[in-house]
Amino acid sequence: MAATDPARAIQIHEVSSPLGTDIAEIVQTLSALPASPSAPYLTVSINWLPDGSAPGRSPKPEVLRSDRHVSVDETGHSRRPARGEYDRDIASRLAEYGPHGEAFESLSADVERIAAYLDNELDPSAQGIFIVACSAQEIFYPVALSLPVPTSIGIGAIPALSMLAQMLDDHPTYAVLLLDQKDATLSIISLARLDQTVTIESTGFPRHQHQGGWSQRRYQMRADERIAAFTRTVAEETQRVLDEHKIEMLVLAGDEVIANTLLETFHPTVQERVLGSLRMDIRASDTDLIGATLPLIDQAERSREDDLVRKLSDALGAGDFGTAGVDDTLLALQMGQVETLIIADDLYVAGWGDYELGVFGTGLMPSLHPAGGDTANLVPVSLTEELVRLALATSADIEFVQTAPTVRAAELEEVPQTGDEIPHSEAARQLDEMGGVGALLRFSTQPTETDTDNGDR
Repeated sequence: MAATDPARAIQIHEVSSPLGTDIAEIVQTLSALPASPSAPYLTVSINWLPDGSAPGRSPKPEVLRSDRHVSVDETGHSRRPARGEYDRDIASRLAEYGPHGEAFESLSADVERIAAYLDNELDPSAQGIFIVACSAQEIFYPVALSLPVPTSIGIGAIPALSMLAQMLDDHPTYAVLLLDQKDATLSIISLARLDQTVTIESTGFPRHQHQGGWSQRRYQMRADERIAAFTRTVAEETQRVLDEHKIEMLVLAGDEVIANTLLETFHPTVQERVLGSLRMDIRASDTDLIGATLPLIDQAERSREDDLVRKLSDALGAGDFGTAGVDDTLLALQMGQVETLIIADDLYVAGWGDYELGVFGTGLMPSLHPAGGDTANLVPVSLTEELVRLALATSADIEFVQTAPTVRAAELEEVPQTGDEIPHSEAARQLDEMGGVGALLRFSTQPTETDTDNGDR
């Protein structure tokens, strides 16, 4: 029985974490918040990595480490350099709205609430923080992240979600299957952290008989049967997990021979999700496993960006099922046409909007309302954030195209000269020529031949 059914146990282990895990659901929730032009949202992201010059310094002796959420040095200063940067910047931004008024009062309360969260509530294991707050709307939504983020402050009628949406796009959930001829562990990686593991433990090889001849051949046959059966079990369990979690990327790691055998055993729908294989020790740590596989995920993301930009170019060339430029893409999103929003990761477009009428435009605030509404309802907006919000609201996919090209190790030693043009990836360069943003459409608004014929009649 052991030769034909070698799997001894299948164990599923959920990795608990105090950090935000279901970022996709969080982004959807935040995108549905109502616009608040008079008392704007405060959106904050902070890089929470400690100061590298003193990463191990203990807090003040009289305060227990377990009671502290923000470590400080002997002078009481935060060991998180970005905290000081945030404190300085938020004071300057807040002054722009003061000293009185609904916006100032709401933002002031938000700043106090954020400071209390950072000082007393944030889990020390966080590497990045993302917070959306609006006291006037009674909204405070903090998200502790497993990855560092740029430190930034956004104040506007809607939450600024592009950074969080880009994090989701750049760090998709994927699976790693680490195995040898006896054991296999399927790890689900989300936002560069371990989320779940499925371990398949096998029985040992059939007992070896030292009798030579026929006994040796029988032993080898049983060993081969055992490996084949174990491989089938691993393949079936892998397919189940991938389908259940809707995971589109799989990396094989471990014993090269059995990995190749397993690849042939996989169902075709699993084979097409395999990005590649790596030779690794079965005892590799989670950190080593993630570090070794992230470059493959990054490469897959760059390939996806190239493919989508090419599809957008083809759709625009055909004059159908594609649109480009801020104005046309914004209109397509408002009409619910967009299947995939494709946007450069450095795009920023300032504009104006009326959230009462759902009217938006680029450039300076108009003196007359373009739609005949009340000019008092016109507010400055980031059209980049509005594009992202509308994409989320209409369940469109969002693809951020990385502007910076992938740098090879040899190029890291080359120092750019002052005045040199900042290099762009090929996909970003092509997207820039289309206006920095575009969309693949679910349906076209172009009249068909039948529509034209009916109109002629």
